[in-house]
Amino acid sequence: MKRIEREKVIRNAYRSTILALTICCIFLGAVLVIHELAREYEVSKLNKKLDAKGVVQNDEGLYASVQLFLPEKIYVAQGVTLELYNSQVSSLGTRIEDYNVKWTCAVGKNMQRKFSITGTEELLGEYPLIFTIFDDNGTQVATTSTTLKIVEDLGEQEKSFSLLTIGDSLSCNTATYEELNTLTDNQIVYMGTRGVGGSLTEARRGFSAANYLTDSPYTMEDPHEEVHPFYNEETGSFDWNYYKKKTDFHPDAVELFLGTNGLDVDPVENGDNIIKIVKKIHEDEPKLPIYLVHTIYPANQDGIGSWNNKGYALYSDRYKYEEDQKVFHLMTYLEETLNDEDYLYFVPAAICVDSANNFDTTEEPVSPHSDVMQEVPTDAVHPGRAAYEQIADCLYSVICGTKAEWE
Repeated sequence: MKRIEREKVIRNAYRSTILALTICCIFLGAVLVIHELAREYEVSKLNKKLDAKGVVQNDEGLYASVQLFLPEKIYVAQGVTLELYNSQVSSLGTRIEDYNVKWTCAVGKNMQRKFSITGTEELLGEYPLIFTIFDDNGTQVATTSTTLKIVEDLGEQEKSFSLLTIGDSLSCNTATYEELNTLTDNQIVYMGTRGVGGSLTEARRGFSAANYLTDSPYTMEDPHEEVHPFYNEETGSFDWNYYKKKTDFHPDAVELFLGTNGLDVDPVENGDNIIKIVKKIHEDEPKLPIYLVHTIYPANQDGIGSWNNKGYALYSDRYKYEEDQKVFHLMTYLEETLNDEDYLYFVPAAICVDSANNFDTTEEPVSPHSDVMQEVPTDAVHPGRAAYEQIADCLYSVICGTKAEWE
């Protein structure tokens, strides 16, 4: 009898153990399922956050790193204040405001939305400059670096030098040339068949690089042209030697400032047309210095959406982030493709013009019938005088840093 009772106790204990183990397995399985669901939820939240910041997935479904761009060297001339704007260094555009950023350098100012540096005699020299983005957890998202080179101004030159500008409407503002004249003490002789104020240029409103490569007429301003002077009917394209022979202009340097007309999400066609002009000039004159100015970022969304001609929207279907992407990718495409071109110098105006503040504005009510007013840019593409002066500061700084290479 005792043996039967003992076996019964053992069987009950065994069943209890099996039941307990089963319950534990079910519990552990539930915990793992909950953990996996929680992980998937957190990943989903992260992906949505990254989507909102404009970070895109690659072919494997993994999020690519944020793209940053700084040229190999940033020249700052003595007496000039140059600024690099966070949103214009990154593919994120203004969405970079959702991140934490910093500039690291032994000189200059690491500010909330920019790096600012004034060239002085005491600071002449080279300095490492590092730009870093962090997320809210302090994790590094992306970083890039360059060499900041503070250089002497041109000083008193024994002789002046000549500059020919090939450009679009962004080269048609007198403020750029007036600032260059101030910086150089009127040492630049401007060449061209057209005029901007008191300066000669080859700037044409509405022209793209593609127009300069073809037999495009120009009728936007007087005098009208049946075809621009760079086009040679015999070669059927842009011809630098033909232009020099026809005009008798032989400039010491060329400024090439194109890109806004022809901007696209895919930079290749527009970029390749700009590259063709560079190559065609250097085919005929290999050692002629060309200063390629990167086109600037547009105004904010209010400026883009409000820009009109007689009430008709000019940029009716465009938005700020995509327009910023167009500028960023054209800039990086040109830098990568022309990186080995001799006697070509990039002017980083795209990252050195304050697109957030240097467009002319008008006051408008925040909504109908409201007495509260807001500042709205009057143009999406053409900035105010301060921006054109920043372009001149940037061009002058690069000239000061490179002129000895081609004299």
